[in-house]
Amino acid sequence: MTASLTALAEELTRRGLVASPEVEDTFVYGLARFDAIDAEVMLNVDPEPEEQEGEPEPAALADLAQRVLSTPTAEWKVLLDRVASEIEEAVESDEVIETADLRDDLVLRSVIVFIDAVLLSFDAPKQFPDSSVLVQLDADLAFEAVEVEPDDDDEEGVESIKFSTVEELVRRLSM
Repeated sequence: MTASLTALAEELTRRGLVASPEVEDTFVYGLARFDAIDAEVMLNVDPEPEEQEGEPEPAALADLAQRVLSTPTAEWKVLLDRVASEIEEAVESDEVIETADLRDDLVLRSVIVFIDAVLLSFDAPKQFPDSSVLVQLDADLAFEAVEVEPDDDDEEGVESIKFSTVEELVRRLSM
């Protein structure tokens, strides 16, 4: 598997998509330029070897990564509009705290490319400060689904204890 991940990293570099890709256990990642927003985002390419029969083709994964990273600005705006509309429709009856347009609040954080899908991860600091907006596209980059997922900053089952003084903290630690 490492050989195919290395080949994928080399293909991403050869195409100029990722200057210095890193290879992890089952995926390749690095900073990549996203044309529609004229900014760098984290690109993760996951060949999902456990889901595939045989070795995934690095060129096919790089093709999909290249297509999503070079999304034309007009198509990007249509996608953002669709995402915002889907979320607005879903939360229509909920009380909205922030009145900023979600289309202006969405900030692309990362792109995850699978062999048959793409997952876009957005921050929306005004609308959803403690969540991520996840958008799934199919292999043709057509919209499939959107989900607002709470961030996992707090571990379940971990109790926070506050101390009013340093002496109180030291006493507690020495127990």
